[in-house]
Amino acid sequence: MSDTGQVDENSPFQSRSDGQLHFEPGTAANTFPVTAPEDATPLMEEEPEGTIPPSPLYAMKERAHGGFHIFGHPARIRAHVGAGDAAVYGIDDGPHHCMIGRRVGATHDGCVYSLVARVDLPTWQSLVSGAIDGRQIFLASHEAGLSGTVETTGVSNVFDVDWYERPEDIPEEYLPSSAFITFAKDLPTADR
Repeated sequence: MSDTGQVDENSPFQSRSDGQLHFEPGTAANTFPVTAPEDATPLMEEEPEGTIPPSPLYAMKERAHGGFHIFGHPARIRAHVGAGDAAVYGIDDGPHHCMIGRRVGATHDGCVYSLVARVDLPTWQSLVSGAIDGRQIFLASHEAGLSGTVETTGVSNVFDVDWYERPEDIPEEYLPSSAFITFAKDLPTADR
């Protein structure tokens, strides 16, 4: 049987106008209890701080290892260090790591590109304390890559553009505090 993407009208899951699924009233007790709030972009849920621009935030969330926390959520991090082209953003990624990101550039049609990587918590704390700078934290990172984010009303699309096997492979013009780039055309997406 192939998955056509259609939801059976007798199913406890029904499509919403924004394309997400939700439970029909009275069926939640018989199904796995996962729902999304009305009119929410899932990557934006529960972000009251408003600290991080959408492109690096969504890219960091998409790349985060995260997972379920048996003993509660680790200390929440939604922060930035530096300003302008030197700004590095961070979110928690489990109890021992952080995802870091920075805005690299954009195209004229509104696609924004962000450099994203993973660091251990002590490395993030070194950036916060001023012991290292934004360039140094990316050179101490792992799992680095360039992500693109396209935002439209109610929807965000995050896609991989490039992966960097070693931090030294990150192009110099993508590291802090290089100037924000206006790309003439969309960058090709990464092959997985």
